Amino acid sequence: MNRIAARITDKVINSAQEFAEIAEELPQKIQNEWSSFKKEVIEESERLEKKTNATQEKSSKEQLSKEDLIQFQIDNLRKKVIEINKDIEGRN
Repeated sequence: MNRIAARITDKVINSAQEFAEIAEELPQKIQNEWSSFKKEVIEESERLEKKTNATQEKSSKEQLSKEDLIQFQIDNLRKKVIEINKDIEGRN
């Protein structure tokens, strides 16, 4: 009985140590993922802007509507990034 209790105690201690290590690493991993996501959003925004600039040969009416659509998409992405950032900062 004592051996079983000792084994269970050891496993609980080991599990608690592993959990503590994971808990220490998690904020940095989340921050890294968040930074990576923001970088991807910025790159996509720049790609969309370049694409818009490359299609300036089209009529001004078509160009305006495409620019509006792209700007709307960029604005939505920025709003989502801001909301996610607020959520993450609220949890810290």
